[in-house]
Amino acid sequence: MPITCASFSTQDILPDGRIVYLRAIHPGDRQSLREEVFLKLSLESLRNRFLALKLDLTPDELSYFTDVDFLHHVALAAEVDCGSHRRLVGVGRFVRGNRKSNHAEVAITVIDQFQGMGIGSLLLQELIDCARELGVAQLEGSVFAQNTRMLKLLRNTRLPCRSSRESDMIYMSLDLRRQTA
Repeated sequence: MPITCASFSTQDILPDGRIVYLRAIHPGDRQSLREEVFLKLSLESLRNRFLALKLDLTPDELSYFTDVDFLHHVALAAEVDCGSHRRLVGVGRFVRGNRKSNHAEVAITVIDQFQGMGIGSLLLQELIDCARELGVAQLEGSVFAQNTRMLKLLRNTRLPCRSSRESDMIYMSLDLRRQTA
């Protein structure tokens, strides 16, 4: 089954022994994306993700973030068991400027409580695999210079990485065509 399929799912074990479930996001995730992810983010995490302070998501934004085509907009959800149900704790996505573009912008969000546990790395690796399958050659990201976690995440992919800085922003581009040693 291709990773681009809307039924994509896999799981991995976090360092603390919990299982993290990665799957394709779907329109039914609207409420949990807002309530379990967006509203659980600290102001710093919100600013790092949206590059501005954002206090809520509009209905149109929720649709955009959850109703994806898995061709030009790919989004994966990360969940962990929380009692009797799974809780959405992170989302990774990439969006191409147009369907034929071989460049895409990448974004990853993990709620503060679960940051630093490897969830972002798992999401990024699955996004890289999916992007390659779809013919994307470059994943690009705009990151605040003080967002050291995201900068480290992108640099730790072992992919050739170019970066440039303009004021307090760092623009990074990962070359998906080859691994570095």
